[in-house]
Amino acid sequence: MPMTEFRNGVLTGGLLKEFGDALARELNVTPRYLSFPRKRVEAALIGGQADLVCDLRPEWLDRKDWHWTASIFANNMIVASRDDTYPLPHIAALADRRVGTILGYRYQEVEYALGKQFLRDEALTDEINLNKLLTRRFEYLLTNSLYFDYQRKVHPERKHLNPRSYKITSFDTYCALPPHGKLSLAEVDRAIQAIKGRGDIQAILSRFRPAGN
Repeated sequence: MPMTEFRNGVLTGGLLKEFGDALARELNVTPRYLSFPRKRVEAALIGGQADLVCDLRPEWLDRKDWHWTASIFANNMIVASRDDTYPLPHIAALADRRVGTILGYRYQEVEYALGKQFLRDEALTDEINLNKLLTRRFEYLLTNSLYFDYQRKVHPERKHLNPRSYKITSFDTYCALPPHGKLSLAEVDRAIQAIKGRGDIQAILSRFRPAGN
């Protein structure tokens, strides 16, 4: 969360479920949600098992012939901290400090700025990293704003999470379609623009953020 919530292997909630439901209503179709390992997502599109994959960017997939929709979610890569830690003033302040990171993830802006002074404290998930932050294993955590805002809304220790963070970069995510799939890029884009025009995406996002965020 906040992207997906599964119960007994079935997608039951989260941003992607709410967006998918809204998109399906606009397209007048019944949504069917499939769960695949990350490396099998493209194979599902190629093989026709899936018609649409969302919350991605072109550089995150190997093939370059997918059709990409208009943006759906805006997100930020941030440096987060506890409420008793001074918010990071600039990336250079992370030099030679242990920083919570996700194993295998590339943080190009930080790598470029710090080089060998980028000291990564690796974890498999954001959840593990957040626990490390709250138990003072390190003072700063690299994460994304959608995730951290949701934790500031629901986490049992949310009062200890600093509402101020340092934004490294902003990025949008999109939906990918196969070139000759059941859905056309034009009709999906029209549906996304209609959802945006009604303010539905902002309404969905607001349900996963703290009040007044």
